[in-house]
Parts: sequence; structure tokens; C-alpha cells
Amino acid sequence: MQESFEEKMSAADGLIDRAAQQIQQAEPAPEVVAAAANRVWEQLAGKYNKRRGMKLIRGDAAPEALADVATAQAQPKTAEPSGTRWGLWAIAALLVLGIGVAQILVREMWPSGPSATVKTVDGQLFRVERAAHVPLAVGDQIREGEVIRSGSDGGAVVALADGSLVELATRSELSIDESRKGTTLDLSRGNVIVEAAEQRSRHLYVQTNDCLVSVTGTIFSVSHGTKGSRVSVIEGEVRVDHSGREDVLHPGDQVNTHRLLAPMHVADDIAWSQNVDGYLEILREYTELRREVEERVSQPELRYSSRLLDLAPESTVVYAAAPNFAQTLSETHQVFREQMAESPALQDWMAKNANGFQEHLDEMIDAFGEFGGFLGQELAVAGQQGVGEGNFGVVVMSEVLDPAGLQDFVERQLEEHGVSGDAPNFIDDPNQAREGDFSIYFQDGLAIGTTGGATLREVVSFLDGATNPFIGSSFYNSVSDLYREGAGYLIAADLNRVIAGTDLGDDDSDADEQSQWAALGVDNARHVIFEQKVSGNATHHRAAITFDEARHGIASWLAEPAPMGGLEFVSPDAKIVAGFVFKDPTLLFDDVLALSGEIPSGLRQFEERYGLSARDDLAGAIGGELVVAVDGPLLPSPAIKVILEVYDPARFQWAMEQALAEANSQLAADGKASLEMEQTESGGRTFYRLPAEIVDIHYTFVEGYLVMASNRALIEQAIRFKESGYSITASSKFLTLLPQDGRNNFSALAYQDFSGLAQTIAERLAGTTLTDEQQAALATMDFDRPLFSYAYGEEDRILVAAASDQSFLESLVLRAFGLQNPSGFESLFQTLYSGS
Repeated sequence: MQESFEEKMSAADGLIDRAAQQIQQAEPAPEVVAAAANRVWEQLAGKYNKRRGMKLIRGDAAPEALADVATAQAQPKTAEPSGTRWGLWAIAALLVLGIGVAQILVREMWPSGPSATVKTVDGQLFRVERAAHVPLAVGDQIREGEVIRSGSDGGAVVALADGSLVELATRSELSIDESRKGTTLDLSRGNVIVEAAEQRSRHLYVQTNDCLVSVTGTIFSVSHGTKGSRVSVIEGEVRVDHSGREDVLHPGDQVNTHRLLAPMHVADDIAWSQNVDGYLEILREYTELRREVEERVSQPELRYSSRLLDLAPESTVVYAAAPNFAQTLSETHQVFREQMAESPALQDWMAKNANGFQEHLDEMIDAFGEFGGFLGQELAVAGQQGVGEGNFGVVVMSEVLDPAGLQDFVERQLEEHGVSGDAPNFIDDPNQAREGDFSIYFQDGLAIGTTGGATLREVVSFLDGATNPFIGSSFYNSVSDLYREGAGYLIAADLNRVIAGTDLGDDDSDADEQSQWAALGVDNARHVIFEQKVSGNATHHRAAITFDEARHGIASWLAEPAPMGGLEFVSPDAKIVAGFVFKDPTLLFDDVLALSGEIPSGLRQFEERYGLSARDDLAGAIGGELVVAVDGPLLPSPAIKVILEVYDPARFQWAMEQALAEANSQLAADGKASLEMEQTESGGRTFYRLPAEIVDIHYTFVEGYLVMASNRALIEQAIRFKESGYSITASSKFLTLLPQDGRNNFSALAYQDFSGLAQTIAERLAGTTLTDEQQAALATMDFDRPLFSYAYGEEDRILVAAASDQSFLESLVLRAFGLQNPSGFESLFQTLYSGS
């Protein structure tokens, strides 16, 4: 039962009274206060002055001054009576202030638990003290502020109080700081891999002298040495503050704090870790799981018509439908449970990642399987606008095989979980439904649940033969088209009516707001549809947005399907390819200005200083095509190419030089060295090189395209591909993935092929971190099969589609079990190399 606000306030008042009384009665002995002050002074002088560069008070009087503060904080106070709650909260504020001032003293006089515990030691681990190194063993405790250092012959793993694990490489040194905001690992030197536990409202930080890393629950590595720091991400999201900027990193990403540090692949950066075997076993077990699911689990059949759609109310603006996947989910879950029972590796993974969720998951899936047994093949939800007190209503509909069994099941579940008050109300007559209550009514083999009595009676009238005005509307027809093609999971929204029901559709709404919606190009959006269905061995995904008239604004940036000549620079062996055709870049520039309302002052000053127009001289020199590819080795550095259509290379190059001049003026103002563009003539072609902090930029112009890469060899290779016709557009593997329809081109496409990646990794790591057995196991792994997705930009519609080899339910249950899908590129190295 929920406590009332008054009850919570009363309880808080009592806690405050007791806290104040205890503090008043506590009077530590003078020698305790003096000893605590000396210890605190040593901690401040030794730790904070060394690590933060803080200027502290000098002199012999410092410990005495701190002792005076401690004594003053601990002296009894005379509590004045307070007749109101505000008086008690004022006392609370003073207590908080006093605790904040004396926080370190209190920790010294009444020490809290350890900040970390030594979990494993492979070699030597020391506590660094003033006069000596004290060896640490498994189980030893590490308190806040203590400096620990690993030896030259191995590393160690320490467990933080919050459950996070920190693996230290050889010759690594760190200390631990605790604060209200979270825990900070102060890394003085060396390498660490951190497996951060879920932090809830706090954060875990890793700090070096040139960066600060913050996370709430993930796996990442930080190395710090003479040249600077490097942060590599294995799992999750990591934020890195360095050099006055913040980078947000995801799996496989890396950032270096100094230009002298060349990028290093994540696999190489953490090759010293001792946890490769376990993660190879996880990947092997995961591959077997996928095979078992594909062979044993049946998928719901596609639906080519829907009785439920015909019952949706006239006010429907959102419609969602899904097959009854209870059997599929139960079968998938059963396969996972069988595999878990036979695999110690998966059991260990579950123990570390499920956080007690497995038992609840088992219960939920079992209950859902029973629930699905009462229903027919489809469940639909219709969202209404302009009904009820909240201006929005919901209708839930399903065919039902056993109404009495369904009612009994729902009531049992509600009773077992202590749900009351807003529980569904089963009724025998539509006239019994009350507005605001969720009522369920059975008729003609259907279960109908609504939040409003009028809506329920409207739906029942359609069952009794009344004409439904919704049938035949443009929104209804759009959804019906999906059923005619075979429906799986789908959700659709009538944007036209949704917008009409907002301020945007009000004639009296703000003109500036309307102009911004128009600049975005969604002011005339009609319908948006998302669907996913399984056909054969593939899962097909599609999204479409339609408009009442021709696309405009940002929604019109994607051009209608057209040839992509930039693909001719990409070989059939490319691992990743993304291509786009877009409308006239000057019109894109105009759309951005329409959205912002004016030209930024910095851009205006730049144009005036160098006598150029960003719109005409830069955007006007660009064509309407862009291709980005990883065409070559993924390790140790991805071979990335960028191909941009350029109509006027001379004008584009001149604008680039002016932009470089402006950048150098800013660098000079900051006291930094300028950037110098280099030019080299070869074979009648000019190659440009621009030094950059992370990687140099090389480019040249070829037959109306700018070809850019991280080195000149990649550019020359791309030119040879085009000249020889050895391109991805001639690859049979690529061509077999293209959809069968009447279109010859795309507005956008994305292709990935990691089918040979396992062997590449094995070859890369041969003789370094993996044994012969590990390399052989890796070579047999079943990584991603090729994947192709595409988009068509039509005059009044945008369609995006893709196909993959993993079903929605398989992915859902995997993630529920804490198993990320390692078939995607982003999570590949997370699975192979994450620490535990």
C-alpha cells in the first residue's frame, strides 16, 4: 500500500529528530579528534595535492585547525523547539551542511567499509605507502585514497563495493575516490579494463591527468602513459571529456587524447586481458543456440486479412497488430533453457548478467504461453484521438477461443500480484461499461477491451451490423494494403489527423512554429507505417511515411531513386557500403536556414572575410551523391573510403582552402600550430593531404567525384577498381540481395558482409593472444551473413526496407537473458574480448 505524503513527511520528521539527538549526544574524546585531524591532513596533502594539483594550506597549524573544525562539528548543540515542519526541515538543512563540511573527518573517526577487495592476483599487487610497497593478496581490502600498483610479472582484478570489476595490466597504478556522485578510479599510469556494474543514480568515473571517463554500466578500457590516454569501448556507451570536448563512444569506438597516439584496434588494445577463452565459448554457444532456434521453432503464419481492423472506431489514429506469438516465444525459450542447462559457460554468463531476472523471465514467459492459449491468431490495438477525458482512448481486440478460461486466468494473475483498483472489469452487457474504466466484453468469439463505454458500444454496433465509417478511409486503406501483402507485426499512425489535433493544425497557432514544421517537411505528413514479418529464413523490416502532396523541407532531402556512380570505386570485397542520392545541396542549405531562421553570425563573418558564399561556392559545387565504404581490411585500421560527387572541383577546392585559412586563424588565436595542406602531382592528377589530429585526410578528384581516404594507396586502389570494372555492382553476392521489384535504382542503400571476418580475426591474432585451439574455434564461428537495406524516395512517400536472418522473438529473448547479438559489427568485439 502506498504511503501518503503526510505519512512520508511524518516519518522523515522522526528521522530528523533522532539524527539531531544522536549528534547532540555524541562527544568524541580530544585525542580521537586530534588523531583524526592528523590522518585527514596526511590524506589531503598526500592525495589531493598530488593528484588534483590543489593548493593547500601549509604549516604546522593545519592539523590543529582541522581539529578545531572537527571539535566544533561534534560539540553538542542546544536544540530550540520547533512547532512547525519547516523548523525541522531547517534543522535538516543545517545538518546536511555540517555533514558536508566534516565528511572526511567523520569517515576517519567512524570508518566505512572498504572501497574495493582484491579478487585475483596474477603476479604481484602492492599497496603503495610512503616508505614501502605492501604486498596484497586475494581477499585483502582497499580503502579510499590508497594507491595500488601491479607488478612487472602479471596483473590483478579488484572488485569495487558496487560490484564493478577492474582488471589491471602489468605496471598499472590507481587509487579510488568516493563521493556523492559516484566512484572515481584515479589512473596514474598503465592499463585497466573496467566492467562497470549498473550504477542507477550514481556514475563510475575513470580519471587520468588529461581525460575523464564516465559510465553508468558498461565494459571499457583506459590506458594512460607518457604520450597521453586512450579509451576503448567494448560494451555499452561511454562519455569521455578531454581537451575541452566530450566524445560519446559505443562498442568498437576509441578516442586518443594526443595526436602522437595512433589509433589502435580495440582487440589489440586489450590483448593483455586473460578472459578470451570464456568469451569464445560464449560465442560458440550462441551460434549453436541460433541454429537450434532456426531448426526447431515455428514462426507465426502471415495474416492476409483481419476481422479486427474492420472493427476499429472511426476516431482511430494509431493501429497496431501482432500475431499470437505465445507458442513461438515458449518454444524459443525452451530451446534456450535446454542449452543453458547443458552449458556451464552460458550459466556463468547468466549468473553475472541476469541480476536475478532469469526466474522472473521464466515465470513471465510461462504465464504468457498460458495466456496465448486462450486467444486466436491476432491481437490488435486501436488508439483514438478526441475521445474521453484525456482526449485519447484505447481499444484492445482479439479473437478468443475460451472466454471463461481467459477471464479466470486474468483474475488469477491480478490476485497473485496484488493488483486492484484499476484492474480490468469483465462485463456481460456493453451498457455496463463506464467511462474511465477498462472494461472487457466477449461477443461473437471476440474479446474487446476499452477505456470508455461509448467506444465499446460503438464497436459492438459494428458487430451487430452497423456501418463503420472507418472502413474505406485513406488510413484504413493503407493498413489494408499491408494485410494483402501478408502481415506480421505492424504499427501505423494517421499523422494527418494527429497533427490536425495539435496546435500545428490550429489556424491561431504561432506562425514561427508552423514555419519550422514546414521546414522539417512534416506539416503535410499523412501516414507512417512500420512492419516486420518472417518469410522463409529471413526477417523483413519495412517503414514508410506518406505525404498529402510532394515532399518538401528536410523530408525532401532524400532524392528519388537514381544511379550511384560512386559505387564503381568500391570493390566486391567491401565489408560495409552505404550510398545516398540527395537533392540539390543549395536547396539543402536553404532548408537548414529556414529551420534556424537566420545565417549564424560566425558563418556570416567567415563569408565576409574571405569573399565567398557557403551556399554557392561550397554547397553549389557539390553534386547529389555520397558513398561511404569499408573496402579492405578491418584490422588493424578500417580501410574507409568516401566518394562525393563534385560538379566544380576548382571552386570546391578554393572554398576548402578558405575554410582552412579560417581554421588556422582560430588555431593561431589559441596559440596552436597551423595546419598546412600538401599537394602532390602524380600521373596527371593532383593528390591533396591534410594532416589531422587522429588520422591524415587524403583526397583527389576523379571524373566528377572527390575520392577521400586515410591514405593515398586506398585512393589509387579505388581508381583502379573503377577503371577495371572490378566493382561491387558486378558482385554476384551483392546482386542476389537486391529486392525483386520494378525499380532499377535506389535513393539510399546499406550493405554489410562479415562472412569472412572470423578467419580475418584469427589470422590477425595468430601467434599473439589466441592458442591454436582458440583460432580453430574462432574460424568455425557463424558470423553475419550478408545484409542489404535500402530506401526509395518517391514524390509523396519514403520507403525504407531491410532483411535480416534473426527474428524479433529470438532477439527479444536473447536480450532478456543478457545475451547481446554478436552477429552485428558493433557487438562483435564486445563478445570476443569483454572482461569479466
